[in-house]
Amino acid sequence: MKKFFLMLAVAASAMSASAQEPKSGYADAKFWDNWYLGANLGVMSKATDQAVLKNLNPEFGIRFGKWFTPSVGLSAEGNFLFGNKTRGAQLTDPSLFHAMKMHLLGTINFSNAFGGYTGSPRSFEVIGLAGIGFIHNFGTKVEKKTNTQLNMLSSKLGLDFAWNFGSEKEWQFYVEPAVTYALGGAYNSQKIQYNSNTASLELNVGINYYFKTSNGTHHFLNITECDQREIDALNNTINSLRDKNAADQAKIAQLQAEIARLQKALRDCENKPAPEATYETPTIPSVFYNVNKSLITKQQAENVAVAAQILKNHPELKLNIKGYASPEGKAKKNQELSVRRANAVKDLLVKKYGIEESRITAEGCGTTKDKYETYENNRVAMLFFEK
Repeated sequence: MKKFFLMLAVAASAMSASAQEPKSGYADAKFWDNWYLGANLGVMSKATDQAVLKNLNPEFGIRFGKWFTPSVGLSAEGNFLFGNKTRGAQLTDPSLFHAMKMHLLGTINFSNAFGGYTGSPRSFEVIGLAGIGFIHNFGTKVEKKTNTQLNMLSSKLGLDFAWNFGSEKEWQFYVEPAVTYALGGAYNSQKIQYNSNTASLELNVGINYYFKTSNGTHHFLNITECDQREIDALNNTINSLRDKNAADQAKIAQLQAEIARLQKALRDCENKPAPEATYETPTIPSVFYNVNKSLITKQQAENVAVAAQILKNHPELKLNIKGYASPEGKAKKNQELSVRRANAVKDLLVKKYGIEESRITAEGCGTTKDKYETYENNRVAMLFFEK
């Protein structure tokens, strides 16, 4: 038993050293952070001189604790024993409450101590606990007759197999085998000792809730310092973005020059008498399609990109899209195809380039009625700017 406590002391000492983690380990926690509250229930039986499984006693407990680091913590636990078989049914009388236990427990998260803290609890963890407290025995007739001590010093050793769950792993379910020793005062013995004859075996299941902390989570939060390589990589990214920005500015200037040219052409058209031509002329290049298709090819998408840039630079403009189909198909099918071709351009502007849908109208005009002599040129969506 002394070796066991020595092992716990060494582990606690090692974890106390790890508690002095630098700022790159985990963010500093305030005193009111990393508290939890839970409840447990299970069964217990005297460790010797009776059949364990035949003399199980139910118990219920409440646990309140805090983690000082991801590896080291402290908790207080109170348990009520409801059974009457702590020393065999032949030696005890039926009673609702047989005993009450209070323990102050040091806790060690072995998963974090030896595996490192990953920034949030693992789904499964192993936690050791050990501490000291007292037991108050409410007493039965036999115990009172034999002058059995009703108050005694005690010690608890246990191991929690814990599962963390919840959206932020704020809940913890655990299975806990443990042993509780009645030390001085047990069975008329005043000597302080760990003796299996005055011990009880326990198996409890419980659930804990971790309160929210000042860092916005329910647990410790890791922080990571950047090294020089990361800083250099970020600087390279910034320089690349600057180069891209310069290239974009050149492209914008080119598009603005194109807009100025189109605006001048528009003013010139407004000052001229209306042309006799039957069909409108689009203000930017049209989008052509393959036969019986409404999918915009990569080459044709470049024309849509030009329209998108103009709309972004001139929020006062609106766009009218007219879709057409070549005249060799049936009229109903051509009408449906022309609608899909117009909507394909509109969808690309809205979804890829973020143009407001209210600024775009799309309509299917059916067949072009031989607008162009070459059939391929009639499979088209024409784009017109409006103020």
